[in-house]
Amino acid sequence: MGGITPLVTTALPLAGSVVSTVRSAQTGSDSAAAQQQAAAQAAAELEYKRQQDALKAQQEAAALEYQKQQEAVALEYRRQQDAAAAAAAQAALDRKYQEEAGAAQRAAAAAEAARQQQAQIAAEAEAREWARQDLLRQQEQELQRQKDEAARIAAEQARAREMDAYRASQEQTLAQLRASQDAAYQTQETDARTQLAQLTAAADAAEKRRVEALRQSVAKSRASLGARGVKAGDGSGEAILLGLTKETDGERKDAQAVDQLKQQAIQQNLDAVKRRNLLEQAQLADRQKLEFMSKFF
Repeated sequence: MGGITPLVTTALPLAGSVVSTVRSAQTGSDSAAAQQQAAAQAAAELEYKRQQDALKAQQEAAALEYQKQQEAVALEYRRQQDAAAAAAAQAALDRKYQEEAGAAQRAAAAAEAARQQQAQIAAEAEAREWARQDLLRQQEQELQRQKDEAARIAAEQARAREMDAYRASQEQTLAQLRASQDAAYQTQETDARTQLAQLTAAADAAEKRRVEALRQSVAKSRASLGARGVKAGDGSGEAILLGLTKETDGERKDAQAVDQLKQQAIQQNLDAVKRRNLLEQAQLADRQKLEFMSKFF
């Protein structure tokens, strides 16, 4: 309608001018110019009609243009509405996506928090289980250590008892050897004393026999010298008596030397027995020591 109004405004003055001209012509010329006026009027009407047709065409064109503009406006409006609707839908969809994404993020965060909490609970439970198992292992190790210590002490005590028993057995064996040696030595010593006593008795008897024989020899020599008229105090008589005494002294010394050798032999035999006994004891002690070391070390 905004395009039609200017056309109508322009056409109305033009029609009024034509009517005024016709009326003026009718006033100035009554008859002769009536036809001319009629022709002019017809031309004017024709022109007016043409102008009306042109105006109508312009109006129709303007109306068509207006309609097109309105349709364009409506189309643009619909397009804008559709765009707005699409934008709103997209915004709603974006909001939905954002809400869904936020919900998903919140759900993921909640799930992650729950997972972390569950993992922490599981880790704490696992740590407690490890601590419990570690405590059990420590208790088992301590119990095993105590058992091992008790077994070690028992073994050491048993070993000590065995060592004491073995050492006592060895000492008993050594004591038995010493006892048997002492008994044998005492017997031999008794025999040696007996032999020495016998030697002494024999030596005393022999000395008595020598003295008696010397006395008898001296008496016989004196009797013989007296029968020949030789006094014992003379040189020859004294020499004879001195010879008898020297002979007796020589026999005594020989007998004493023999007795001394016999006594030395008896004592050497006892000393040899004592040394042999000590050697046997030392050998037994060394052998027992080696046996003890090889058995217990």
